Amino acid sequence: MPLAWDDSLKIGIPEIDHQHKLMIDQMNLLVDALKDNKAQEEIQKIIHFLDGYVEQHFGFEEKCMHRYKCPIATTNDQAHRQFITSYNEIKAEFKAHGPSFMLVLQINQNLLDWFINHIRKIDTQLKPCMVP
Repeated sequence: MPLAWDDSLKIGIPEIDHQHKLMIDQMNLLVDALKDNKAQEEIQKIIHFLDGYVEQHFGFEEKCMHRYKCPIATTNDQAHRQFITSYNEIKAEFKAHGPSFMLVLQINQNLLDWFINHIRKIDTQLKPCMVP
């Protein structure tokens, strides 16, 4: 079941909230494409988008946390590396074996669930750092 964006996921920084929503939307598209056995090209297009966007979003967020001396910045950096590792493992699984139900579960558990928990526990700590 796709994860729906709602106000409980907002951290109060419009640019980052927009990026989070877009990431969740794209991960949901990936899950749907895998479940519906869409063409490899369509799935690859979503993966290609996520490759660039994960790097762009995490880089932006990390710069903000370090610029505003957010105490959780190092934890955030480490969490992002963990996500990227899981994401790369899922991509390798897809490349080696193609779409599968197990891959859908991995994306839901290892990426979407992780991302939601990360937003709620870590990213929410950025806004207070930006307000003097």
